[in-house]
Amino acid sequence: MKISFNKKLMVIGVTIIISILVLGGLNMMKQIHEEKSVSIDEINTIQVDMTSVGVHIIQEEASNEVKVNFHGKAMQEIKLVSKTTNKTLFVTVQRKHENLPFYEDVALDVYIPKEYTKNVSIDMLSGDVKIDSLNLADFTLTTSSGKLEAEQLKADKISINSSSGKLEIKEIDTKILEISGKSSEINIDGCIANDTGVETSSGKVLISYNELENQNINIATASGNVTLEIPETAEFSVEAKTSSGKFQSDFPIKTTDKKDIKGQIGTKNNKVSIKTSSGSIRLIKKT
Repeated sequence: MKISFNKKLMVIGVTIIISILVLGGLNMMKQIHEEKSVSIDEINTIQVDMTSVGVHIIQEEASNEVKVNFHGKAMQEIKLVSKTTNKTLFVTVQRKHENLPFYEDVALDVYIPKEYTKNVSIDMLSGDVKIDSLNLADFTLTTSSGKLEAEQLKADKISINSSSGKLEIKEIDTKILEISGKSSEINIDGCIANDTGVETSSGKVLISYNELENQNINIATASGNVTLEIPETAEFSVEAKTSSGKFQSDFPIKTTDKKDIKGQIGTKNNKVSIKTSSGSIRLIKKT
């Protein structure tokens, strides 16, 4: 009975201590609001490096400056760091205690003028990226344990490396699309790309093409289903291999080998190559 009473006292004591710490922490919350800007004439590249901070890229119609707005609240001091070196704008944050798990709820908004059409590079760890619209020469994203949500990405080259994340893109228009992933899900609603290269170790791939004209598509995944939506009038050659999974096609591809498929639709020289070790392959007509 005495032991049970002591346990109750211990639980009450721990609860009181936690409550004091939480209330004290809330009183220690610091409001954060920092802004910096730079003229687009001074930069060729915007490079954003963030850890545990959500990033929102916003396109502005009438402006000639890139503006960054870091805002939120935190239990420790966090500063926005922005500097321009060799025509590159570097944006990151600096914490007073990098390795201590202080509570924070912060975000970074990056306002990019519509007239800026050069390069953007984003390196993310444990944070989500949201993009409204971008029209660039080169777009690069490296993300770990985070999600990309984009309305429109247009660039000569788009390179994305995702680990333990999810890519949801409504529209892509590019000459070269390169995506590599590990435990990542890829969803692209509307894609135009002269050359598509997707390689993942695990995760589903769903890409819907708006057109297929002078294009090469190469997709390889170790574990995961691959689904391509292709315009119903498209003409292309297809090579598909699956070690453990089914092959399904809305297009009339005649094959006797259900694991190693080769076929030709029409006469045009568009190429579709899909390989998966463990997963199914589907080719769907997009009407």
